[in-house]
Amino acid sequence: MRMDRSEGRAGRGIVFALAAALTGMSILLPGKGIAGWEIGARAGFDSNVGRSVEGEESDVFLLGHGAYLRQADGETRLDWTFSAVVEGAAYADYSDLDYGSASVMPGLLWIARPGWTVNLSPFFQVKGVRDSDQSAYAFGARIDLRQELPRRLYLAESVSWTDSRADVETYSYTEFAAGAAIGVNWTDAFFTEIGYRYARGDSFFSLGTATLVPGGGGGGGGPGYRGGTDPVYSTVFGSDVVKDRVDSHAVELSAGIDWTPSVFSVLTLTWQTIRGDVGTADSFSGTAGIGYRF
Repeated sequence: MRMDRSEGRAGRGIVFALAAALTGMSILLPGKGIAGWEIGARAGFDSNVGRSVEGEESDVFLLGHGAYLRQADGETRLDWTFSAVVEGAAYADYSDLDYGSASVMPGLLWIARPGWTVNLSPFFQVKGVRDSDQSAYAFGARIDLRQELPRRLYLAESVSWTDSRADVETYSYTEFAAGAAIGVNWTDAFFTEIGYRYARGDSFFSLGTATLVPGGGGGGGGPGYRGGTDPVYSTVFGSDVVKDRVDSHAVELSAGIDWTPSVFSVLTLTWQTIRGDVGTADSFSGTAGIGYRF
């Protein structure tokens, strides 16, 4: 069931009202916080860049980011957090997927007990893609929980809602997601983590076949067309693209190390399956990179 415009305006209004409330509370709440800047670069790969149900195509990319981060200092049980991030990526073969984005996320952090936290954060993002059909703005909110356990173990859980509006409706989506992870801080400088994420919402699929021609009109199906919205032709993927209601399952492995108080590295590997009436798109992706805090 899709969200109509009035529902979308209501959801956007709730998120903006929450963001305004948290911004106001940040002025009133005590605590100096821990703030700093961060820059980083990563190399990555994706085995199915078009979320294709057949004839998957892979690509590699370079990604860079800069961020301002404000974390709670733990001196009070109620504090505020904030992040502002700019990011850009360049793909080797699918250059029309190159993008730049900017996002802000204020948050309210509650320390339930030492090592146990709850963070409520609305967010807003704008994203420009070289394939302008996929350029979008998104807003939503998320709740993050974390529990420090004995033997350097920790648990983390999250719930989020996202509404993304693209220039072409096929690439727009709403999504509800929930995830959980368990990790180990092997030392003060090295951690590993495994997590699972489930999402229910919209997603585009590329069908791996063309039932339309560039600039042509809509059509009702064709080889490989088994559901979703009416297909539109994508010059990026060289095939028809449809939007479908899907269930997504992802498992992620990650590891990180602080080489110095300022220099760090992170590695992530993700296996994901997206299932809808159109079919199933499987992918394996990963990134590895280095960052600097100052």
